[in-house]
Amino acid sequence: MQTKGGALKGLRTNNRRQVLELLLNEGPMHRAELARRMKTSRTTITNITNELLEREIVLNRAPDDSGHGHELIAINPGAGYSLGMDFTLDKVAINVSDLASNTVAETSLAVDVTDTAETRVAAAAAVVRELLSSSGIADSSVVGIGVGVPGQIDRRTDRVGGSIPGQAWSLVDVRTTLANHLPFPIFLENNSRLEGFAEKQWGAGKDSENMLYLNFSSGVGMALFDDGRLFRGSIGAAGEVGHMSTDLNGPVCPCGNRGCLVLRTGTAHVLALLRPALGATATWDDVLTETQAGNVTCLSVLSEIGTMTGRFLAGISNLLDPELMVIGGELAQTGEPFMGPLASALKLHTLPLTGSHVTVVQAALPPGAATGARGGAALALREMAGTSSIDRLGA
Repeated sequence: MQTKGGALKGLRTNNRRQVLELLLNEGPMHRAELARRMKTSRTTITNITNELLEREIVLNRAPDDSGHGHELIAINPGAGYSLGMDFTLDKVAINVSDLASNTVAETSLAVDVTDTAETRVAAAAAVVRELLSSSGIADSSVVGIGVGVPGQIDRRTDRVGGSIPGQAWSLVDVRTTLANHLPFPIFLENNSRLEGFAEKQWGAGKDSENMLYLNFSSGVGMALFDDGRLFRGSIGAAGEVGHMSTDLNGPVCPCGNRGCLVLRTGTAHVLALLRPALGATATWDDVLTETQAGNVTCLSVLSEIGTMTGRFLAGISNLLDPELMVIGGELAQTGEPFMGPLASALKLHTLPLTGSHVTVVQAALPPGAATGARGGAALALREMAGTSSIDRLGA
């Protein structure tokens, strides 16, 4: 049976967590606004904020320009840190951020495509240790780590789906593997969604509440934001648009399906189409250089792929009705030769009402693991704020 004292302590803890969650997710606020949002008294808020000020978890900020003339309460950026880690096929990027999502330290390391998940995590964990030590950050100050891996993650089991056998993460229990090396609260996500989260926080989608981010790289990933919140589906497996078929009679994909979108838009396929013209050893940098120079073959191939992609995305647009589509990844780096035909085909094939308001833009942030790791650190803060991990602040 819970005592009166225990119930009051639980209520205070819950109120404190709510204050911190609001400040982390929505920024500095007046005490009166905190009381209104939490539907509690100003006295309660004053008591909580005084405690948090004493513990240096929050700070008083100068009045804003709203005319209220009262101090704002803000999270102290140095009261804790979050980590981001993004694993791609051949790299892992690591980011250390403060509570205001300012990058404190970051780095990346190459991994062999044949390395196991365990080997990748062990190498990444050693680098995390170096970054934290060199930055003077104790383990107790780390409130969580947002980790991105390729593939679908079953949030019930924390295992990566086995739709593409042979990949390093296939059927791996990611949380357990990480927890064997790092003692921090772990928040798992598909790595394309981490890039999408970064784009929502700081890039082309920062002013959009209903945004669709698509990443066209070696694979094709998607992140959907509905009313500002990341949509994951019933078990966390949403967003595998790359393995939707564009041609049921097309070539067989390693996932077992035929004619998957990734087979027609993945960077490996684009390079295979262009190497007869650019040379057998052409790289993606060569594609970008030749495209910018107006290479006719590059322009033709990218136009064809862009048109096909736009037709495909018109169906996605009709289904989900986003206000904004942000196109990222290496393919989007080619710019107008790909983006122009994509946007035109999408508008042409989208239903009139949907097409009348959807906007298609190129991602503002650079593609790759570094952006994903930054997004992972920010997502860890967002996820941590809704759990008991928030009690680690100021510990």
